Amino acid sequence: MKRRIKTFEKRITETRIGDFSGPPAPAAERRQRRLFEREARVSSLQRSEEAQGRKMSSAWRDRDFQRSLIGLVCISFISVLALVNPSLAAEYPAKTITIINPNAPGGGHDVAARAFATVAEKVLGQPVVVVNKAGASTMIGMTAVAQSPPDGYTLGMDSTTTTNALAWEIANGRKPPLTRDDLLPVGGLSVNVPLVIIPYNSPWKTMTDMVKDLKAKPNHYAFCSGGLYGGTHLPAEVLLQAIGTKARHVPHKGGGPCLAAVVGEHVHFATQWAGTSIPLAQGKKVRILAVQGDERMKSIPDVPTIKEGGVDAEWIQWLGMSVPRKTSAPLAVQIKAMVKKVAQDPAFNKILESQGAEARYLSSEEVDKFIKEESEVVAKIYRSLLAEEKSKK
Repeated sequence: MKRRIKTFEKRITETRIGDFSGPPAPAAERRQRRLFEREARVSSLQRSEEAQGRKMSSAWRDRDFQRSLIGLVCISFISVLALVNPSLAAEYPAKTITIINPNAPGGGHDVAARAFATVAEKVLGQPVVVVNKAGASTMIGMTAVAQSPPDGYTLGMDSTTTTNALAWEIANGRKPPLTRDDLLPVGGLSVNVPLVIIPYNSPWKTMTDMVKDLKAKPNHYAFCSGGLYGGTHLPAEVLLQAIGTKARHVPHKGGGPCLAAVVGEHVHFATQWAGTSIPLAQGKKVRILAVQGDERMKSIPDVPTIKEGGVDAEWIQWLGMSVPRKTSAPLAVQIKAMVKKVAQDPAFNKILESQGAEARYLSSEEVDKFIKEESEVVAKIYRSLLAEEKSKK
C-alpha cells in the first residue's frame, strides 16, 4: 500500500505544471471571470481615450497660444505704424498747419504763401498759418522745414532759389546746412519765366539780330542783373552759353535799378521777370524779344519762346511746396492731393498771375525733374563763373 502511494506521488511530481489545468471551474466562477475581463477591457479603453483627450487638449491649447501670439504681433505692428504715420492714428489734418516761407515778408513768394494758406484752410477745414524765416538765400527757412517732424504739419515754400543757393555753397567748397535729399517736393504751384528785354529804341528787332551781333563782338555788349549770381543773372548766363559768346555783366542791387538801366539804354539787354517787364513793354519803355520758357505766355501771346528764336536756352523758375524727406508715403499722398487741389483753385491762380507768375500745377515727379536739371545747369555755370573770376585775379 505504501509503495502505491509513493508511486502516485512520484507521478504527480514528474508531471509538468503547464500540463495540469486543474479541474473545471464552476459556472459562477466563469461568469465572474468574464465580468472581470470585460471591466478590464473597458478600463483600458477609457485610459486610452483619456490619453488621447489629453493630447487633443494640448493641441488646442497650442493652437490657442499661436492665435494669441499672432494677434499680439498684429496689434504691435499696427501700433508702430500709427507712431510712424500719424494719419493712421488720427484723420489728417487734425490741427493747425504751418507754412514756412524762407523769404522776407511782402515779396512774391510771401504773397503766394499767404494765398495758398487761405485756400488750403477751406480745403482742409483746419487753420493754416504762414511763418517767415528769411536769410542765407532761403537756406535758413528750408533747413527749418527739413528738420521739422515729418507729420504733415510743416510745409515749406520751396523754389529754384533754394537750388541755386545750395549749388553756390558747393561750388565755393562749403558744406550747405541741408541738401536736396532732405526735402520731399509735394507739388509745384507756378513757374516764373524770365523775359529777354532790350531798350525800346534798340536796333535789334528779333532774337536773330541779337544773337548775330553778340557772336560777332564778344565782350562788347553789356547786360545787367538784379545781383551777382542771382535769379536774373543766371538766365542771362544760360543764354550766353547757349549762343557761345560772352558779354559784360553789370550787377545792380535789385531788379528795379537793372530795369532802369535798360530803359535808360545804359545796357544792351537783360533777362528780367514778367511781372515787372510787361508793364514797361506796354508803356513802350522796353521791348520783349523772347520768353525764356518752354511755351508762350498767355499775357503776351505774340512774343515767341527762346527756342522759337533759334536759341536753346530755356530757364524756368518754379515755386512749390516741400516737406521733410522722411514723411511717410501714405501721408505724402494726402499732402500732394491737398497741394494739387489748392494749385488748381481759380482764386489762387488769379493771385499768382497778378504777381507776374504763370499759375501751373506741377506733380512732385515734374518738380523732381526740374530740380535735377537745374542743379546740373547751375553747378556748371557757377564753376565757370568762379573759374573766370579767379583767372582775372
